[in-house]
Amino acid sequence: MEYSLNIREVTYALSGALDFVGIDDTLHGKRVAYMAAELAKELSWDKALIDDIIFTGMLHDCGVSSTDVHTHLVTELDWNNSQVHSIRGEVLLKMTKAYKKFATYVRYHHTHWHDLPEALSDHEKEISNLIYLVDRVDALNAQMKSSGIKSMHSMQETINKYSDTMFSPRLVEGFLNVSSRDSFWFYLENEALEEYFTEWVEKGFDEDFSFEEVKEISLMFAAVVDAKSTFTSEHSIGVSNLSRYLADLFELPQESREKIELAGLLHDLGKLRVDDAILDKPSKLDTDERLIMNRHGFDSFIILRHIKGFKEIAHLASLHHETLDAKGYPYNLNPSDIPIEARIITVADIFQALIQERPYRQGLDMNEAYDILYQMCEDGKLDFTIVKKLKENLESCYEKAGIKYEIAQS
Repeated sequence: MEYSLNIREVTYALSGALDFVGIDDTLHGKRVAYMAAELAKELSWDKALIDDIIFTGMLHDCGVSSTDVHTHLVTELDWNNSQVHSIRGEVLLKMTKAYKKFATYVRYHHTHWHDLPEALSDHEKEISNLIYLVDRVDALNAQMKSSGIKSMHSMQETINKYSDTMFSPRLVEGFLNVSSRDSFWFYLENEALEEYFTEWVEKGFDEDFSFEEVKEISLMFAAVVDAKSTFTSEHSIGVSNLSRYLADLFELPQESREKIELAGLLHDLGKLRVDDAILDKPSKLDTDERLIMNRHGFDSFIILRHIKGFKEIAHLASLHHETLDAKGYPYNLNPSDIPIEARIITVADIFQALIQERPYRQGLDMNEAYDILYQMCEDGKLDFTIVKKLKENLESCYEKAGIKYEIAQS
């Protein structure tokens, strides 16, 4: 089926997942996009280019999944290995038809002005460096732990200090001009920033996207989530593959099969808000850690619900820890409120997690994993008809859940 989507709305919503990596500071990408757009306006760049810059700003840190890496980004002006997430971001963006035009800008958004490759066009150099400059402004603002307007002069002095080394002199001059206005800093406040982008999103328009094009975007964000921990590598992709396979076996309507596949890819978006130390903890989570972990399905819903046409996908994505004994989370739903699509994703999620290595155990073989699912049916938690179908196709389900997806090939 075709999906009618406003790509601005999709990008704004999904960039919220990328910003979740900041845990308590969840608007970094949007602040970068805003400052980059305002600097581009100061330089009289055309509207279409400014729109591209906003997309790039929102997506520039798609190569960052780790809270540890994010800490470096906002506490240091420059740091070793800053290129790693830029390279990964380029690879991820090239996975999609919708975003591949921004890949080069993201690849070089931590490269000093004087170190940009000669092979790049002047256009590519300047946009990449523009993102770098405002990205560092946001980092400086975080380091100073005060509102931008109070530390404005200090930030301007720092940026000016690196003119013609880290940053293009023309961009520095433009930044000094635009940042001298009080309103530039006021718009970095949450409410004003939201208003700024609400207007931008509303000026977008709906376009028809094929299922494969929507899947490309979903795969990209699934890859961001799965990179969060070495123990969840390819988890979302495995859950999606297995969920779709089970939906095919049950001969669900085509629309339901597609929604299951997309919800499987996006179900763990909320985990980007979970600290690395919790995800990789080799022992039982304490009460506070469990509360943080248990809200990730709800956070996935919060991100996806802002996309028109994704209402059901958002709902399904949020239900993957609901169980038929009404003791699941985050909603504690009764069985009558858990549709078959969500029940399928839940079984796929558990099975895929069981066969993967985790910090507290080795991955199980398919029979051991099935035995646990069967016991959960006995305990009234899972739908036995789905687990029975998995058992009847156990080897195929095991293969689907364990499919490797090589990002570098895209």
